[in-house]
Amino acid sequence: MKSLRSMSFVATAALAAACASPPYAALSIDADAELGSNVFVVDGELLDVLRIGRVGVERVPGSNQLKVVVPIRNIDDEEHKILVQTSFLDGMKAPIGDDTNQQVKLLGPGQTLPVVVISKLDAAQDWTMTITWNR
Repeated sequence: MKSLRSMSFVATAALAAACASPPYAALSIDADAELGSNVFVVDGELLDVLRIGRVGVERVPGSNQLKVVVPIRNIDDEEHKILVQTSFLDGMKAPIGDDTNQQVKLLGPGQTLPVVVISKLDAAQDWTMTITWNR
């Protein structure tokens, strides 16, 4: 019985470690904002200085492309250069080959910058955004 508890503890510790590994789900600007799992931050240090605002998602009239607006705020007192890349997905969260290039964004201290991306394909049903340092 003791070895079963030890194995259970090891499994729980391994699961907790796996949950804390990058990429990290981005943190919200607003404490009451509902966080989705669409925006990810690759580095823990970057996670400490960025916050994500309320995301807007809509269809572009006429073309039916997916338009996503993600406000990104630098809560640090230093300027930061980041890279942002968005991948558009189908309804089953599978890639459809519609990815943006990595976009360089410069965020001043306390600045909020809306990042706007539009899918190339009207097949886009979902999306993920990845943010990393531009060093």
